[in-house]
Amino acid sequence: MESLHASASANFQELKRLYTGNELFTFHNIGKSEAYDEAVVIYLNSLVDEKRLNQFIIRKMNMDLREHSGPAGEVLLNSLHTLGEVTILNGIEEIINHIADANFVLFIDGHVEAYAMKLPGFETRAIEEPQVELNIRGPREAFTEDLQKNLGIVLRRIKSPQLKAKSYVIGKDSQTKVMLLYLADRTDPQVLNELRQRMDAIQLDVLSDSMQIEEWIQDSTFSPFPQLMNTERPDRVVKAMSRGKIVIMTDGTPNALIAPSTFFEMLHPSEDQFERFYFANFLRTIRLITMIVSLIGPSFYIALTTFHLEMIPTPLLMTFLSAKAGIPFPTFIEALIMEVAFEVLREASMRLPRIMGQSVSIVGALIIGEAAVQSGIVSRPMVIVVAMTGIASFTIPYYSTAIALRLLRFPLMFLTAFTGMFGLSIGMFIVIFHVCSLRFCGVLYLDPVGTEGYKHSIKKIFLPPVRYRARLKRERSEIDVPNRQSHYFHGKEWD
Repeated sequence: MESLHASASANFQELKRLYTGNELFTFHNIGKSEAYDEAVVIYLNSLVDEKRLNQFIIRKMNMDLREHSGPAGEVLLNSLHTLGEVTILNGIEEIINHIADANFVLFIDGHVEAYAMKLPGFETRAIEEPQVELNIRGPREAFTEDLQKNLGIVLRRIKSPQLKAKSYVIGKDSQTKVMLLYLADRTDPQVLNELRQRMDAIQLDVLSDSMQIEEWIQDSTFSPFPQLMNTERPDRVVKAMSRGKIVIMTDGTPNALIAPSTFFEMLHPSEDQFERFYFANFLRTIRLITMIVSLIGPSFYIALTTFHLEMIPTPLLMTFLSAKAGIPFPTFIEALIMEVAFEVLREASMRLPRIMGQSVSIVGALIIGEAAVQSGIVSRPMVIVVAMTGIASFTIPYYSTAIALRLLRFPLMFLTAFTGMFGLSIGMFIVIFHVCSLRFCGVLYLDPVGTEGYKHSIKKIFLPPVRYRARLKRERSEIDVPNRQSHYFHGKEWD
């Protein structure tokens, strides 16, 4: 890191050389002289509030220089400290980073340090309702792209001194701020240390989204299943930290990453914690059923109608055969045509403007489905199967998990088309084996399945929350405090 000179003029000339060709680079002289023999303020005018800088800060420093005797450097520093928090900088790289972070920098002649103060002048998006994770009941505020505002939302909900925060600056060019949040008395130290090491190992030129962090720190890069949860809801982040999770928040990203995350957590929306326990458990059961339908629905239909006709009741078989009459394609091609058409309509509805997207998806599905049946390209039962599969995929609350299941649906269809139910069984065995092998920082992806935590999961299903917490509190008192942190990762939830 290049150190600073004692001459304010020399430091200014060096910064001016580095910002050659950048018309945003702005400076103001401080003092009675027009030369740079007393002090100079530099900043980028699109990031700093120039009105406040000129009317309050620069005017006050000039006024203090006229009214107070003594060394100009001491007068300017005293004046600056009365205006806000001042950061002392010792090198050119630090100055560049602070200028890019909406700071103005003050050079004082005779001082080998520079002095920075944050004075942002750009607008940020207001706190709005979540756009993806919609709830009927519960809080209705979402994260924004401003990291400080997001941290304030979380700190309003957790007032415990056990809340710890560690900051990172990632990106050689972007210098993006990233914050690691966790509750020290609930987080597994081994998981925390491992995650810190992975964060320290990130090497990027530009960090523009938290997805880049997820790709760097996850264990299985080529797995279709997301290993970290990405949420826009502060209430979900707070609940996760209370269960021993670690939260990663990135400046410029309106989402937070939750680590470690498990497969079953991604099937539960945050709304479940605001509903009665029997309603929540019923809806969770429905989601598990629709998840299976979304994954194997078309493959199961292909296996039955192509290889295992004897498994279909006779009246239903006669209906299928009459609907299949005149269709020139095998069942697998029918399913492939309809699935691809459904995915195209889904993608088109997402990319179109919000006003047009919903109408295009509904009208397009009706027109294409009816036209395909009338023209004899696909049968009516196939349209019903694909429609039910698509609707089932909409019940999965976490978008990345739904994408993974939609992606795996196609290889399962190919396996089933060649070997029937045997191929579907082999495909499902591969999927389950892969999911069981996934870990993040040593935590099983299918936790609590495969650990002692399944006992507590069963208790949560049949016990009301008050009784479950009372029983858990009694069990908690029997466990030594030093060993308490590791019990979350065996399925226990301490709140």
